[in-house]
Amino acid sequence: MDTSFRKASLISMQVFLLLIAVTLLAFYAPNMGSVHLESMLLMMFAATVSLFIGIRAGLVTSLAILFCFGSLYFWNMFFRPNDQVLLFSEVTLLYYGVCLIGLVILSGTLYENVHRMSLKNQELQDQVRQLVAIDAETGLDNKERFMLELQLEIDRTKRHGEAFTVFLYKIDYLTEFKKLYGDREYERFLLHFSKQLHYSTRTTDKKFRLSNEEFAVILPYASEEHMSILTERFRNMIGDYRTDSNKTVTFTNHIAYYTVKKNSDIESPDDILGLIGNELKSYAL
Repeated sequence: MDTSFRKASLISMQVFLLLIAVTLLAFYAPNMGSVHLESMLLMMFAATVSLFIGIRAGLVTSLAILFCFGSLYFWNMFFRPNDQVLLFSEVTLLYYGVCLIGLVILSGTLYENVHRMSLKNQELQDQVRQLVAIDAETGLDNKERFMLELQLEIDRTKRHGEAFTVFLYKIDYLTEFKKLYGDREYERFLLHFSKQLHYSTRTTDKKFRLSNEEFAVILPYASEEHMSILTERFRNMIGDYRTDSNKTVTFTNHIAYYTVKKNSDIESPDDILGLIGNELKSYAL
């Protein structure tokens, strides 16, 4: 927290310094003769590039601008020595270059600090999102926690050879149910489903909510011999649901599962989700 405050203070100070630099430049800008307006516009352009793209882009733009004015200076000096319209002195050109580079560096440093702070904030948000592993509506663990637990189970199976099974459970038209019956009845149903899910599984089984309509269960030490029984149990888990207004709603669902063994060609959670997801879609057709 203290570090973030210091970074914010540093950015505020850099903004203040940039405003002072622009103000001083307005009063003490180098006089570039008949191209004075163009030189100031190009300086502002380079500073803007540095402020919104980065210090490297700003410096490249500055070098291009200085090359143009340097070429103009030498062309005027060697080919039109008697024409004083475009002529400005070496000191003026040097002064202009120092102001240009200084303004670009100041703008670019501000961009870098803001960009770095933005990345840090994004990193902190990602960490918070991972720490908040509970789905508020059901009390089940969320998808981020599911991916973590699934990887741990894969690693355990690779080391010890103990199989586990992943169930994917999709409640059809749950989103439409929410739209039709409202948030209160939707939350009431989710509470009912969560209780049924806990009643239908062991305490060692891990339950997750992956999306609005998709849920998952990781069953450690589960063998394929019991999968038909478990599948039927999950399929009949909801059945007919009675709303608070005494209406009966029949939910349909789709279930798919995959048992991971030591010799399974599985390396990551995405491999399992890909296989189960394809099976779930085939059931839905």
